[in-house]
Amino acid sequence: MLALGGCETTNTAPPSTPNPPPQTDVQNESPVIEAARQTAAQPLEPSYPSIDTLTGQTAESIETLLGQPQFRRRDKPAELWQYRATGCVLDLFLYPGAGRSLAVDFLDVRQIGNSDVGRQDCLVSLLKTKAAGVQG
Repeated sequence: MLALGGCETTNTAPPSTPNPPPQTDVQNESPVIEAARQTAAQPLEPSYPSIDTLTGQTAESIETLLGQPQFRRRDKPAELWQYRATGCVLDLFLYPGAGRSLAVDFLDVRQIGNSDVGRQDCLVSLLKTKAAGVQG
């Protein structure tokens, strides 16, 4: 008789490996997700106020927005504040408003030389210059 008692076997499963992360197919992404990826990769251009919103603003608000004017003339009761940018000049005419504080009553944008700078572009240029910390 043959004895089979010397062989022992155990049932062990092969070591398990973690499932790999699901593969995403870039071609199957929705247009919204694709647009969000492209937008996130591009720096956002800051938004700028419309030049028309300057009318009625107080002197304090203008100084906060644009800084100190490069030129100031006082002709009681009014003041002329002038800001210069590349290719243009912004003139703000301030008069006493409610509470007797100065506020912008009228504004004018003038081109310098042969430049073709529009009203809004002049304001944007001034704001970018201020943001960059450059004095005009």
